[in-house]
Amino acid sequence: MTALLLGLDVGTSLIKAVVFDLDGQEVSAASRAVAVQAPQPGWTEQDMEAVWEAAAVAIRDALAQIAASDVAAVAVAGQGDGAWMIDAQGRPVAPAPLWSDGRATDAIDRWAASGVLSRLYVRGGTVLWPGSQAALLAWYEEHDPELLRRVATVFCSKDWIRFRLTDTVGTDETDGSIPFMDLAERTVSADQLEISGLAAHAGRLPDVVKSHAVIGGVTPAAAAATGLVVGTPVVAGLLDVAANAIGVGAIDGGQAMVTLGTTALIAIVLDRPVFEPADIGASVCHAPDGRWMRALGAMAGTPNLDWYLATMGEGICAEAEAAELDMYELLEREVASAAPGAGGVIYHPFLLGERAPFLEPRARGSFFGLSMATTRADVARAVYEGIAFAIRHCFESVRQPVTEMRLSGGGARSQVWSQILADVTGATMSVPAGSQFGALGAAITAGVGIGLYSDYEMAVRRCVRIERVHRPATERCAIYDERFRLYVDLIDAMQPMWPRLTSIPFLLSSP
Repeated sequence: MTALLLGLDVGTSLIKAVVFDLDGQEVSAASRAVAVQAPQPGWTEQDMEAVWEAAAVAIRDALAQIAASDVAAVAVAGQGDGAWMIDAQGRPVAPAPLWSDGRATDAIDRWAASGVLSRLYVRGGTVLWPGSQAALLAWYEEHDPELLRRVATVFCSKDWIRFRLTDTVGTDETDGSIPFMDLAERTVSADQLEISGLAAHAGRLPDVVKSHAVIGGVTPAAAAATGLVVGTPVVAGLLDVAANAIGVGAIDGGQAMVTLGTTALIAIVLDRPVFEPADIGASVCHAPDGRWMRALGAMAGTPNLDWYLATMGEGICAEAEAAELDMYELLEREVASAAPGAGGVIYHPFLLGERAPFLEPRARGSFFGLSMATTRADVARAVYEGIAFAIRHCFESVRQPVTEMRLSGGGARSQVWSQILADVTGATMSVPAGSQFGALGAAITAGVGIGLYSDYEMAVRRCVRIERVHRPATERCAIYDERFRLYVDLIDAMQPMWPRLTSIPFLLSSP
C-alpha cells in the first residue's frame, strides 16, 4: 500500500481537499466554493450544512483519482474564530457568523472602553475583534438568548468538519487559543471567561488537545458521504494560520510567514509567548510543542484586487477578454508598468475595517494623492503597495526579530507583488514551491499524528522546498521608507474621522 495523507483546507470562500505523498508532493486535489451570506450590513455568515456538503464533495472528488485505501490519515485546517454552534444532537443551531462578522462591534467598543480587552490580553495575547467567539457569544446573550440556550458546543470551522467526519466534539491548541486560553499554560483559563463575563458558557467550550492527536476514525456515514474508508484515522487538525506556517516551513523561533490571501497576514514563530508591545494583534499556540506564534492580519488582502477590478478595472477585464488572457496576469503587467511609488498615490486597504496592527472596525479604504497626472496603472500599483504597507505596519508594530520570511497565499504567485513586498519591508522573501500550503500543513500534521514523521522538523525537511527568492533593492527601499511613514501618518490623521464618517447616514440606492 502507498501511504498518502489527505489535508483539507476549509477557507472562507473555498474548500480544498488535497492528497499528498510523504515527500509533500501533490497527488490529487479538488475544491468546492462555499457561499458567504450577508443577511444584514456588516454581517458575514455561512450555512454549516452547506460547508460540510462542499467539504464532502471536495474529498470525494480528490479521492476519485486514487485508491481511498491508500489514505493513511486525514487532518482539517480551517478559518479560525467565528461561532460554529451545534446543539446536543450535533445539529447546527444557526448559520455560523464568521471571523469577519461585524455584528458584535458594540460589544468590542464596550470592552475596549472598560478595559476588558486589555485585561484579556495579559494572558491570551490577543486583541479581540467583533468576529471572535467571545464577542459573538456576548452578542447572542444580548440579542438572542433563546438561541444560545440551545447551543451545546461552540467551536470553529475545522472542528465542525472533523465532527462530521468522526462524531467527536473538540478543538485543538491552535484554534482553542482565542479567546479563552492562557497561552503560557496552553489550557482554557477560568479567569479569561470571568473577565469577559462569559463564565456561564464554560460548558459549551470543547476539550482542547494537540493538533496532531488522533481523535477518532471516519464513521460509516462520513465514509458514505466522502468516499473515505471507514476507520481512517483523523487527527484534531489546526487553525489555517498554523497549517500554512507548517506548509511553508515556518516552525522555528525567528521564522516568519507572510500570507497574501483573503487577509494579509503575518505570523512570527516564537520559542515562548511574547505579548509585548501590549494590545496588538493575536497570539496562538503553534502545533509543534514549545512553539507559539504572534500573528497580525490586515482585514483585507487579495479582495482589494477583486474590488479594484470590479469597480475600476473594467478596461483591464475587457482587454484580458479580448486577448484571451487571465485578468490577473494583465493586472500584473499593468502594475509592473508603473514606477515604484505609484505616481504619488497612497492607498489604505481598509475595505472591511481593520484589526491589526490597530483595531478599528469602522476604518475605511481611501486613495491619497490622486491628481490629473495619475494613471490607471498608478492606481493599480497603489493597491499593491498599500497592502504591502499594511504588512510592514504589522511587522514594525510587533518589534520581534525575524531571521527569515516565507511568502505564501494567492498573492505570492505574483512576482511583481513579491518584489514589492521585499522592497517595502526591506526583507528577503522566500517563496516555497507549491500553492496548497494550508492543506500541506494539515497533511503533515496528520502524518506526525500517526507516526509517519517522527516530528514536524523531519516532516518540513522532507516536504518543503523553496522555489524562488526576492531580495530588496536598496534604491527602492529608500523610496518606500518615506512613503510608508506618510502611510502611517495618514492613518493617525484619519482615526477620528472614521467614526464620524460611518455615523453619517447615506442612501443605499438612487432615490
